Amino acid sequence: MGLRLKFNLILIAIFAVGFATVSVIAHRYLQRQAVEDAIRAANVVLDASAVTAISDRMATALGSRIVEMRVREFAPTDAQGTVDAEAVRKMDAQRKTELAETVDSFAGTRKLVVARKIGSADGSPRVRVVTMDYTNVVATAQLALTTLLSSLGTVFFAVFFVLNLMLDRMIVRPVAEMAKQADAVSIGDFSIPEFKARSKDEISVLGTAFNRMRRSTEEAIKLLKS
Repeated sequence: MGLRLKFNLILIAIFAVGFATVSVIAHRYLQRQAVEDAIRAANVVLDASAVTAISDRMATALGSRIVEMRVREFAPTDAQGTVDAEAVRKMDAQRKTELAETVDSFAGTRKLVVARKIGSADGSPRVRVVTMDYTNVVATAQLALTTLLSSLGTVFFAVFFVLNLMLDRMIVRPVAEMAKQADAVSIGDFSIPEFKARSKDEISVLGTAFNRMRRSTEEAIKLLKS
């Protein structure tokens, strides 16, 4: 196995581990952030509905400018559909007046539900619910994750190319050249040109030392022949 192949395998392994780690962490963070942003948007709509007493249709239109949602207000006993009923049931079970959770609908889709218990003008209890499709909520997070991972992949391939180019010019080629000269010297062929140091790094120091050893070997062979 050559030096270049070993180096590339190690580099790819490091990148794969880092890529997977970043992917998992970023995925969780971006999804959580997307859900929190959607909940904040829903609370803004609920606050606006409470202050201005706007209709469900207007509240839905207002909220959908931020994230697609549906706003409904009903009496707890008039809950329609599995999502509304589940929201009321969870608030009653937890003895809370507010709820922000994911709920599975009858169709099997996940919904992000933000609900509040409010009072009406006649004093009867009411529930105002904001329902959002969980898939739509996290779609922005998925897009951001894809963009992030694509950028990381592009940076990796650029770094991979540059490092391979540097490895070839600074290490592989000089070492291959010295190996070729050593092979020639081992059979007594001194016609091959000496190693030319192009810098002052460790490879050039090794090349200079190799040239001295070569000259010494050549002189020793000449003395033995004479």
